[in-house]
Amino acid sequence: MNITNELFELMSQRHCGVLPLEDIHENLTMFEAGFDSLRFMELVVLIEEHFSIEFPDDLLDITSTTTIGDIALRINQQV
Repeated sequence: MNITNELFELMSQRHCGVLPLEDIHENLTMFEAGFDSLRFMELVVLIEEHFSIEFPDDLLDITSTTTIGDIALRINQQV
């Protein structure tokens, strides 16, 4: 499994998200995927534990334009 697919899994209903895995894609914004600031912080903890990384501080604040692809890119840069 690649990093992007692992991120999709963490963001799905199976973990801390609200969407089924098949509805998650890179162009979806975090808000469209159902992530408010609290749910996003839950995801950050999962990402840090799953990938054994420290999430970059500049991505701790998501905006209305932050996409899942943006998050995946930053994880790829950290691992």
